[in-house]
Amino acid sequence: MMFFFLPVCNRGYSAFRFCYLKARDYKEIRHYHNPGKIFILQIAASIFLLRSQRDEVMTSSLQSTPSPRQRKFGNQGDENIPRDVEERYIRQILDIVCYDAISCRSLESFTPVKEGAECVFARLARLWGSADWNDQLSLEENVRRSLPMFVKFCAVQSLLGLDGFLFELPGEEFGASPEDLGNGVRRLLKVLSDADPAGVHCMDKSYVSKRGWCFEFDGCTFFVTTFAPCYPDTHSRFNFNSENSFVLLQPEESFLRHNVGADTPHTDWENPRTVRDQIRAAYRRAGRPYSIRDTLFYPPAHDIVKPLGGDPEQDVVAWWDHRGDSN
Repeated sequence: MMFFFLPVCNRGYSAFRFCYLKARDYKEIRHYHNPGKIFILQIAASIFLLRSQRDEVMTSSLQSTPSPRQRKFGNQGDENIPRDVEERYIRQILDIVCYDAISCRSLESFTPVKEGAECVFARLARLWGSADWNDQLSLEENVRRSLPMFVKFCAVQSLLGLDGFLFELPGEEFGASPEDLGNGVRRLLKVLSDADPAGVHCMDKSYVSKRGWCFEFDGCTFFVTTFAPCYPDTHSRFNFNSENSFVLLQPEESFLRHNVGADTPHTDWENPRTVRDQIRAAYRRAGRPYSIRDTLFYPPAHDIVKPLGGDPEQDVVAWWDHRGDSN
């Protein structure tokens, strides 16, 4: 029994004491009063003491031995960097890769839409915007410049009560038709999906065009809506004569905060009481009525890029389909 307890002790004396007390607890102390058995126990404890001292020396030696990288470059571990130095270089890195997401060109360009839309929350919506567009870069490169702030947006939107993240796309290339807009939307969402910290990569799913799919990033699910120059003033996606297109990613959590209410195919046009009905009625009065399906069971992707008119179930813009696209 005594050797069963030896490995859990740290030093030889403790081993001896531990074994002695354990034996007493089991009413076997009479065996340890035997001089021969006590002698054996002393030897075992001494061996354990020597082994413990050897292990301590080896551990200390390993801890003090520099790694191959340390031997070549010196000790560069973060634990040796003073806190003030670390905070300074972190701020400098953030200044390089980040930008002011609440004072940027995309939000300024979106002002006519925000102020003109019939949504009761539009004017007061708290939005962050994409980095200013650089004509020398591709769409993918421009979107990547906004990634640091989009990551931050997803992390803090619930805490700060943010309502959406806005991307601005050049209207000449991505706004002349719903198909051109869809091309830009697919490429934009693919860049974000590829960088998803949660590893879901929703744009790689085989069922993007099916029920059950939605856009998500870092565990945050979004309702994605678009506005473009191709839509007339009688369309719900009218961009109020802006020269550019917009892709607005609204966290679904935002709808809960504003108590929009559950989606429904039915609308009380004469006496709208819910927030959702009030918004639909306002758009209808403005001559830009929503196309409302008679069912709730339809693919969300079908509403991201709207057709110019007609039946939304028949004239679907397959923006997710990249076939024939050189990009």
